[in-house]
Amino acid sequence: MALMLTWAQAALAQSTLPRQVWIQIETRLNLEASLDSIEIYARDLDNVNGFEINGGWFGVAIGPYDPEQADAALQKFRAEGVIPRTSFTTTGASFGARFYPPAVAAQPAADTDRAANTAPQTAPPTEEPAAEQPISPAEQLKQAKASESAMTEAEKKYLQRALAWAGFYESAIDGLYGSGTRAAMKSWQYANGYNATGVLTAAQRAELIADYQFLLAGLGFEDVVDAQAGITLRLPSALLAPASYDPPFATYAAKDTGLAQVILISQRGDRDRLAALYEVMQTLSILPETGPRNLAKSSFTIEAYDDRLHTTGFATLQGGDIKGLIFVWPRGDTARRARVEEEIFTSFTSLSGTLGEAPILSAGLTPQESLGGLTIRQPSFSQSGVFISREGHVLTAAQDFSECGKLQLQDGLPLSIAAQNAELAVLVPAQDAAAPSIGQFETRSPYAPQYVALGGYSYGGKLGAPSITMGQLQALTDLTGRAGVSRLEIDSLPGDIGGPIYDHYGSVIGILLPPPPQGSRQLPANVQFMANWPLISETLIAANAAASTETETVKLEPVDLANLAQETVALISCWP
Repeated sequence: MALMLTWAQAALAQSTLPRQVWIQIETRLNLEASLDSIEIYARDLDNVNGFEINGGWFGVAIGPYDPEQADAALQKFRAEGVIPRTSFTTTGASFGARFYPPAVAAQPAADTDRAANTAPQTAPPTEEPAAEQPISPAEQLKQAKASESAMTEAEKKYLQRALAWAGFYESAIDGLYGSGTRAAMKSWQYANGYNATGVLTAAQRAELIADYQFLLAGLGFEDVVDAQAGITLRLPSALLAPASYDPPFATYAAKDTGLAQVILISQRGDRDRLAALYEVMQTLSILPETGPRNLAKSSFTIEAYDDRLHTTGFATLQGGDIKGLIFVWPRGDTARRARVEEEIFTSFTSLSGTLGEAPILSAGLTPQESLGGLTIRQPSFSQSGVFISREGHVLTAAQDFSECGKLQLQDGLPLSIAAQNAELAVLVPAQDAAAPSIGQFETRSPYAPQYVALGGYSYGGKLGAPSITMGQLQALTDLTGRAGVSRLEIDSLPGDIGGPIYDHYGSVIGILLPPPPQGSRQLPANVQFMANWPLISETLIAANAAASTETETVKLEPVDLANLAQETVALISCWP
């Protein structure tokens, strides 16, 4: 895989020959891969060379050229598409041994030459090589400045990018070595145990670039122009599959089973639509609930993370276009995530054009399961309850709430457990919830059989309101004769659990309990059970709560019971 290009400037050359310039095409970590690339380039180019490069890399270059000719050749070959756009000119100071074209082996001397030279030769005495004298700091700095001055603008920009990826440089990649770049070099030198001069030596530049290449290895960054979305940016194409389009998103999902993905946002809109998009995006499964986020008049930013994902993103409104992106990366890979994010975000450029109209946004509706092909975050389970106070206290059936990272009411208000026993629980909102109405409880023992109505969010809130299910109260005890639990004949669904059971006056006579565990004996599906007033009263006392016991004497029609349920039934969601 072709990577970004690398070099490591050597000490200032002592040659008296005119300076030569090369066009470096690519580097690879594998010699065989480099030879394969050379074979391809050599089909269109005559002067392809391969050199070993510091740090264990193998470089492919064309040349050499006179300095005045190199830039023109670079632009020509880029325009013709025969070399990568990331190719750049270099003095070749980092080039080591040439491995392509292969050197021609010297021919062995003829036998007649060897025969004419049969007299024994005495080898001249060898001299011990002189010990290499250490270079003074002043001379080392002088050499570093001299080799730095020979760098091209492209090489300087590349070095700045390597400093940025190493976490030491935060300014523009402009090839200008001002105070910011010098400070970054000093910080890098200090962090790596070198004398902090602010001018990197050839060896230090080689080390920095080798680290940069190692960090980039396997990402395969390339410039992507997404004409449909009207966005261009650099993407790690080795990790991402081709885009799929489902307005308002163009999604570059991870290849195989990876978690990394980039989602482009592209849609016509105004401030209202920007705000609507921001709100609905908070429910996406790729946006964990923890982390800062902000909505302004013409933009929004998002950072969200949990123990699995770290997601960042933004969108801006300009000229009636909403453009932005969401970047998803696995949690725990902080170094690469920050640098990949920077590469993507800083390369983001908006072009003309947007994706087609997103139907869910044009309708002004709230999606329930997906938005633009992305999954809406879903709770582990949902159930029903009944409001027992104007402050939003809820009585519901007991469940294994230990698996819930948080409990919420339908409006997102957090809940805590005030009291819980084997059958029932009282949940308290973090702040007053202003319940629209409260249930009225019948304290007298009901009679059986009688027709009853169950109020509950049968489909877990998908309908946006509770529904009414008609059934019968068959017995005032369960199948074992236990008092306090009554037997029902009713077709309920999991979302109904915890919902109130109304008599035909609209009074609450019980709370629907979860189905009993099914062992070897299977009960009919419509056999359910409810906790009635004695169990309800015990739970309320334990929670230091009270319920209204004012009941009506006028029978209600089914439509009236449905209206009552909409006012008194609560939706409870358990989130992991």
